[in-house]
Amino acid sequence: MKLTILGSGTVLSKERACSGFLLESGKKKLLIDIGEGAFTNLKRVAEPADINTILLTHFHSDHASALSTFLLYRRLVFKYGPIKSASQLNIIGPKGLAAFCEALDNAFPTLKEVPFKVVTKELENSFLMMPGFRIKSRVVKHESTIAYRIEAEGKSIVFSGDTAYCEDIISLANKADLLVLECSLPDSLPSSNHLTVSQAASIAKQANVKSLLLNHFYPQVENEPIEKIVRNIYSGSLRIASDLMVIEF
Repeated sequence: MKLTILGSGTVLSKERACSGFLLESGKKKLLIDIGEGAFTNLKRVAEPADINTILLTHFHSDHASALSTFLLYRRLVFKYGPIKSASQLNIIGPKGLAAFCEALDNAFPTLKEVPFKVVTKELENSFLMMPGFRIKSRVVKHESTIAYRIEAEGKSIVFSGDTAYCEDIISLANKADLLVLECSLPDSLPSSNHLTVSQAASIAKQANVKSLLLNHFYPQVENEPIEKIVRNIYSGSLRIASDLMVIEF
């Protein structure tokens, strides 16, 4: 599998786009979250019209605000661009997804004119088969948020979305090849909605994952010795995410 980080930051980041990931297995592609700036980076590495499935972890703007832009692009490229056939778009997310998409349609009426079918599917603690991918989801400790475990080519990758420390993300990530985990805050600023550096490292250790990719950095954590802190707890492979980083595994 191939993972491209489209956005590794938050709305407060000056150099990083908000959350977004492109996962590829052969010719199959999944887009996981699409926050501010992530869509612009997506266009640098892939043709968005080729993507037929989007997974949203939750509906906060730094994870989902560019969905309307993605839909508008897809509409216009099929209407005016060289691509003439429009395949069905599948949007997957937690409970409330249908209402969220309806609200986008109402806010941006031109999205109702898309020349392709849009199908939404809401998940909780679920299992789903998609062409080329096996997907498990678990509700985690953040407002209306689910994490995903995606398996393909004999490999597994877990996306936490936003979460506080909880057993659900540990069990979902058990022995994963790659855990993409939020690391929002320094240990000096514990939160009921996000992870600190040590908490992220502890989750990776307890889940016994092969490799850890930290992302979703607020400015307060960026000057911390993240690698040193993690290494005191977790001994597996470690990467600090940056926009447009590519990982093949």
